[in-house]
Amino acid sequence: MDYKEIYSYYLSLIEKRIAEYVPQLEPERLYEPFRYIMKEGGKRLRPILTVISAGIVGGNPEKAIDCGVAIEILHNFTLVHDDIMDNSPLRRGRQTIHEKWDSATAILTGDVMIGYAYRLLPNSAEHQRADAIRAIFTNELIEVCEGQVLDMMFNQKKEVDKSEYFQMIDKKTARLIESSALIGAHIGLGSDNEINALKHIARYIGLAFQIQDDLLDMTANQNNFGKKLGKDIVEGKKTFLIITAQQKAESMTDKKLLEEFIDNNGLPENKIMDMDDLFKRNGVYDIAQKEIDFLFDSAKKSFNVLKKNQYTEMLLRMLESMNKRVI
Repeated sequence: MDYKEIYSYYLSLIEKRIAEYVPQLEPERLYEPFRYIMKEGGKRLRPILTVISAGIVGGNPEKAIDCGVAIEILHNFTLVHDDIMDNSPLRRGRQTIHEKWDSATAILTGDVMIGYAYRLLPNSAEHQRADAIRAIFTNELIEVCEGQVLDMMFNQKKEVDKSEYFQMIDKKTARLIESSALIGAHIGLGSDNEINALKHIARYIGLAFQIQDDLLDMTANQNNFGKKLGKDIVEGKKTFLIITAQQKAESMTDKKLLEEFIDNNGLPENKIMDMDDLFKRNGVYDIAQKEIDFLFDSAKKSFNVLKKNQYTEMLLRMLESMNKRVI
């Protein structure tokens, strides 16, 4: 099978497992939103990474499907709660849960999702590395909450430097992708060297992925992106683009617009295009793309540690396709 066939095969298994696992129970007000958020799950990057990481180290990828689904549920839990905090109306082109139902329902939906995610993890009678897998999963739950708080704290700061930004996206985005690979590698009983290599690869993929999101928020095709462009500008997010613009802007006009963005914790929609022009004038988009390229190239450096098989090739192909993603 080629890369796309393998991806499609495991994606179908993951989707099937999600469909059969997400409960049809009462109270409907709790479980309908759970099914709603999981039904349109995007690319399923994280569970796919869990599954193929098991194959990369010589294990059976299908034995990692439940853990992959647990990671995907955890990921979607973060989206449900993030959307409440950001007051976002859309997610993947559909109403967010707090918009379609209400905030209280969305909070409870996220909470129950974590319980169902934990039920999918193996116990010590089922897998010899169950304790390590559960420790990684639990640590990720803590890290993603820490990352979200750092993101919220940035709203109260006039300036955020790049080291602070990278700390935040490491916890909020990269560690979940890293955990996906680590759990898969443990399911497949990978060696320490293989686990460290996959940790390195996945972490750099995760960092690049978040900077891509920052970039796509301004440059994507809106019909494909599934949410309004310029959302980060309206919400006052201190993204890679904003931090870079603060470093590069020299004209009084550009500095004034950035000050207005900072002082008001965002800009109205009618000024999104002004910020777009500012980013273009100061080469911000090009700098962001160079950073993304650097991070993906850094990820590639650990591939020589891994077994050469169809799953390693698939991960490399995934990495290359993600580098040029448009949604």
